[in-house]
Amino acid sequence: MEHLNKFLAILHKWKPHYTAASILLIVATFFRMLEPKILQVAIDGVLVFFQSNGTETPTSNDFIAKSIYALLPDLSMNNLSWVLICLGIFFLVISLIRSISRFSSSTITAHATEKATKRLRDNLFSHIQRLPLSKQSELSTGEMIQRCTGDVDTVHRFIGTQVVDIVWMSSIFFISFYMMASVHLLYAFIAIALVPFISLTSYLFFSKEAKVWKEHEAEQDKLTSITEENLAGIRVVQAFAQEAYEKQKFETQNQKALKVGLKRANLHALFWPFSDMLVSLQVTLSVVAGGYFALTNQITVGELVSFYTYAIMVTWPMRRLGRVISQTSMAVVAIDRLSAILDSETEDYGGVTKEDGLKGEVEFKNVWFKYAEKDESYVLKDVSFKIKAGQIVALIGETGSGKTTIINLLVRFYEPTKGAIFIDGINIKEYSKTYLRKCIGVVLQQAFLFSTSIKNNIAYANLAAEQNDILQAAKDASIHEILDVFSDGYNTVVGEKGVTLSGGQRQRVALARTLLENPDILVLDDTTSAVDTETEYDIQQALVRKMQGITTFIIAHRISAIQHADVIIVLKDGQIVEQGTPQELQQNGGFYQQIYDVQTTLELDVI
Repeated sequence: MEHLNKFLAILHKWKPHYTAASILLIVATFFRMLEPKILQVAIDGVLVFFQSNGTETPTSNDFIAKSIYALLPDLSMNNLSWVLICLGIFFLVISLIRSISRFSSSTITAHATEKATKRLRDNLFSHIQRLPLSKQSELSTGEMIQRCTGDVDTVHRFIGTQVVDIVWMSSIFFISFYMMASVHLLYAFIAIALVPFISLTSYLFFSKEAKVWKEHEAEQDKLTSITEENLAGIRVVQAFAQEAYEKQKFETQNQKALKVGLKRANLHALFWPFSDMLVSLQVTLSVVAGGYFALTNQITVGELVSFYTYAIMVTWPMRRLGRVISQTSMAVVAIDRLSAILDSETEDYGGVTKEDGLKGEVEFKNVWFKYAEKDESYVLKDVSFKIKAGQIVALIGETGSGKTTIINLLVRFYEPTKGAIFIDGINIKEYSKTYLRKCIGVVLQQAFLFSTSIKNNIAYANLAAEQNDILQAAKDASIHEILDVFSDGYNTVVGEKGVTLSGGQRQRVALARTLLENPDILVLDDTTSAVDTETEYDIQQALVRKMQGITTFIIAHRISAIQHADVIIVLKDGQIVEQGTPQELQQNGGFYQQIYDVQTTLELDVI
């Protein structure tokens, strides 16, 4: 029932369309079932009447056959040709109605399927955008891609073909059975005698298929992840000449996927021949029983011919049952995998907003944090500090000391495990996340650029920005020299993730993007680590002007980048071990003093 509800949710407002398509299929099936009856009437009525020179008048206990006889002209030796022509006209009319119904059903189904699939894709992508980072980190990019493409395609195939197929198969089975039962009830039951056995084997196949397909998709996720990671890092692979290693890694995972694929193939290789054997046995029983009933005059020759046609028809759903079961099991797995994303709780973007923006007073109050509940150790341990509006704050410390985590909590990528964070005296949990992130401009150390022009990458922060504002942000980030480097200037299209730019150029484009936003709070995560000393100086001079009156957090490893800071916070193992002005910390002989002495000594040695 749970899967049925999820399936109906995917069909959404197009459920009536599938209902209409199903009704049309039933109509088409009904008229298809009249065709053997016309053949029966032609044999038992017209041919027998003609061969007996009109002495044998056709009779039938079959309601459908009686109705056809009633529509025909009265039989006589003089109008047999006209009767046969009428039967041919009936056949053509029936075929025409059947074809129109099938065509209309297919058209409605196709349109509804494409629209429902589009809605599913839109909802899935939209939901992913609103997932918290804690949830997104549970699935690799490759897994996300596989679910958004492969699993959606599986659902698309199911709702596009199997849904109506189930209705079609059911209508063929039951209408065929009715047509046979109306003539000879015992023969009708003999014609479907093996249905319980076929259904049982199909159910067992379904159970196995679902498990194997789930394994198959899990291995496919890993294969997609390896491919995506390799293509994203192809420069590193080639730089270290590790093509052979990457090829071996891919082949190893591909071998695992092959193993599961062969397991599924063997399952199909076992099921289909066995299923076909049962179906063939069913047809054999129908032929033998039909011959017996005809010889004992329990049914006529015409009824035998129509019975045989219905017996063949009723075996088609039996043959298709396994395929439908297979597709259904795949769809169930796909729906479960998609539901794992769609049922995940999204971020709440409601909350407080201010028309005049943030002043920038920031306070961390007894903040503890760990990335997962199962983690034993905390990344931040009882962190407390208070920053006045407009101050420049530098965060320094060893790798893994918690600097970036503080930034992640500030912009609410994650929520504190314990404690609270306040901006302008208001707990940040009360702010709208959208508003908060618009007011806080973050330049990450690993600058990410989209595969578009440099200008569009800068304008990403403000899609309505004027040309002059974009150019000014580029100048402030010292990226304006790009006009001399690339012939297309700001219209230069960078490769995927900005691969055609150097690390320093990517950092500066990302910096320009954030400066264009004119944030109330600015966060710089080691933004000058990939630039030369001269460029760093130019950027810092521009930032000094930009940071006037703006609360700024700077994560840096170069002392030169934080000399103008009002407050320096030194972190170690998730705790604050030092805090003060640069001058105060130089006199304490702590971590900051050690870094200062080392870097100063190195600079003197270079000189």
